[in-house]
Amino acid sequence: MTSHHSSVPSIEVELSISARLLLESDASPKPDPLCVVFNHPFGRGWQEYARTEILRDVLNPDFHNKIKIHYCFEEQQKLKFQMFDTDSCSHSLSKHTYLGKVQCTLADIVTVQAYTADIMLNGVKRGQLIITVMDVSHNREELELIFSASHLRKSGLSFSLPDPFLDILSSKKTLMKRTTYLSSTKNPVWPAISVPFRVLRNNRGEYKQLTLQCYHYCKDGHHQLLGETEIHARQLLEAPASFPLKKSHSSKAVIELTTSKTKRVHSFLDYISSGTKLHFTFAIDFTDSNGDPHNPTSLHHIGRDPTQYELAMRAIGDVIQGYTGEMFSLLNFGARSAPVSHELHVRGVEGVINAYRSCLHSIQLGQTGCLSPPIEHVARSAKKHLEWRGLDCDDYFVLVILTCREIADTNQVAKAITEASELPMSVLIVGIGPTSFTSVTRIEEDIKKLSQNGRNAARDVVQYAQFNEILEKYDVMAGGFQLAKQLLADIPEQLVAYMKMKGILPKKKEILCPFSIKN
Repeated sequence: MTSHHSSVPSIEVELSISARLLLESDASPKPDPLCVVFNHPFGRGWQEYARTEILRDVLNPDFHNKIKIHYCFEEQQKLKFQMFDTDSCSHSLSKHTYLGKVQCTLADIVTVQAYTADIMLNGVKRGQLIITVMDVSHNREELELIFSASHLRKSGLSFSLPDPFLDILSSKKTLMKRTTYLSSTKNPVWPAISVPFRVLRNNRGEYKQLTLQCYHYCKDGHHQLLGETEIHARQLLEAPASFPLKKSHSSKAVIELTTSKTKRVHSFLDYISSGTKLHFTFAIDFTDSNGDPHNPTSLHHIGRDPTQYELAMRAIGDVIQGYTGEMFSLLNFGARSAPVSHELHVRGVEGVINAYRSCLHSIQLGQTGCLSPPIEHVARSAKKHLEWRGLDCDDYFVLVILTCREIADTNQVAKAITEASELPMSVLIVGIGPTSFTSVTRIEEDIKKLSQNGRNAARDVVQYAQFNEILEKYDVMAGGFQLAKQLLADIPEQLVAYMKMKGILPKKKEILCPFSIKN
């Protein structure tokens, strides 16, 4: 968990564009269609992004030119498709007959097998646009690795056997992958781990230098180093291989790479386009640390300007509503009545804002704001879906906690997050107001130390950002954009990691190809 999201894989998609039943223009009985694609980068207006080729005398064009675009889950990527009947060889669009447009987001397109929409001009349907999408990223392969070790020994006079695990670190000594630990063995054979190919190379495509570190596991988190060695990432492709350990208490200690297999993996878009649904819940802090809502200094004061709570929910909601069917859930915590209030289900971002404002008129602020109750509440929902659908469950739950105070129940939160790591669930924490939130930044360390029946958190499921700090650097619009980017960037990887951990594959669906009509 960090206030700055980790490096996420680049996803490139390819759009195939078709149109059907284009109405004839005044210029010709059959149009010579051209589709022009516009995007809307943040902070700028509509800009032409790409064009298809021109086809001659067709009412039902299937354009050959594909439109490649970089996909970012964490951004609202607005697109506009304008259809023209070309009247000359001019590159200027003003020289051609405008047939109509379709406006949508990239999220609208990637969440279905084939996106269809009416081409409209002045309220009149002028045809139908059909867009299919394909993930053409070059980062969909990973290495499945099996490591073993021999002659491991703990330091000191202890004759007890170590509980070893293995870390793979990048050249900057940041953790890339960790095996599980095995109990009481000096010759471990760890279960297989997977490493994405993309993390093995730098921006220039060169293989990185890596460090293998072997540790004896300690429950308090102060693990004992059993030895380490420097390797080149390319060596991970060449099993079997042996790497003697340095800084070891045994001169014979060695790490062995016994198996290395290249595997193609399913992407986030594979799951989303085949029906995986995201469920987003906003949990709002209603403790008296916010201040009396009637007081203009309160973080909950409804005045001329929206509160930070509203700004944060709108920034996040605008991005993800295309993945939720525009449905959201709303919780409050810390109110005087109960640790967590009754869950509200609302439609659209405006529904979220209106429900929040309505709550302010009916809720009494409390004194204790524990974060574990909303985490446990959403975890119960995720468990119910699993019990109901079993391995067919491809729903994924994201909890967005908006809080203005330090965490009062750090140990309980760490435990709840550790248990949530086994569920189809992620937790996003937004710091509201001027609090330092040092307790939030300590959660990651606490989770690493926490062991539930001998197991730590199964995967990374937490992301944190302090909105007040962001707003000190950016204006309101740019601040919301940056908040969403920081919080949401890791959700695709976390979802895929869960599906892979549970062996859940994307559902196979018949792709709805554009229907064939003679021109």
